Amino acid sequence: MKVKKTKLPENLYHYTDPIKYRMILATGKLLLTPSNLKYDNATLHDEPLFFNGQKIGYKSVDKYENYHPVVWLTANDHAGAKNTGLSNDKIMCRITIRINGKIWRYLPWRTFCDKYNADRSVASTLKQTANDYLNWYVCESEIPVADFAKVEFLAEDGTYKDEKDIPGFALTDIAPELFE
Repeated sequence: MKVKKTKLPENLYHYTDPIKYRMILATGKLLLTPSNLKYDNATLHDEPLFFNGQKIGYKSVDKYENYHPVVWLTANDHAGAKNTGLSNDKIMCRITIRINGKIWRYLPWRTFCDKYNADRSVASTLKQTANDYLNWYVCESEIPVADFAKVEFLAEDGTYKDEKDIPGFALTDIAPELFE
C-alpha cells in the first residue's frame, strides 16, 4: 500500500486579536492551547484568564485541557468569522508563518484527529462551526516569533495591512495597562 504524501501550503496563518498579539510578543512565541480533541461537559467551566496580574477575560477549561495541546493554524489567508468559526475580534491580526517544507512540524487537522483518536462528536461539532475546516492545521509545539514571516492587522477597508500602513493605528495604544 502506497502512503499518500501530504503537501503543505507555502504559508500557514494564525489569527488573533491585537491584545493577544501583544501577549504573544511579550512571551516571544505562540503558546499551545487546548486541541479540542476531547472534552467533558461534566467538568467544562470558565476560569479567569490573567496577564501580568490583570484579568483579561475567561477561558473554557475541562479535564481534557492538556490533552495534546496545539497551536491552531489555517491555510486560508482570507479567513473570516463565518468560515473559520472565530469571533470577529480574533481575525483582527493575521500572523503569517512560512513553512519552509517542515512537514514534520505541521499536521492537517483531520490527520491530527486521526492520530489521537478525537471524539467523533467533538470533531463533528467543530466542523459544523466553520465551513473552512479542510484548511485547518495544527502545530504540536510552540511557534517562536522568529518563525513569523509577517504580521498584519485588519484595516477599516477589510484588507490586512502592516501596522505602519494603517493611519492612526498603534499597537502600543491597545491595552497599555497590561504591558506596563
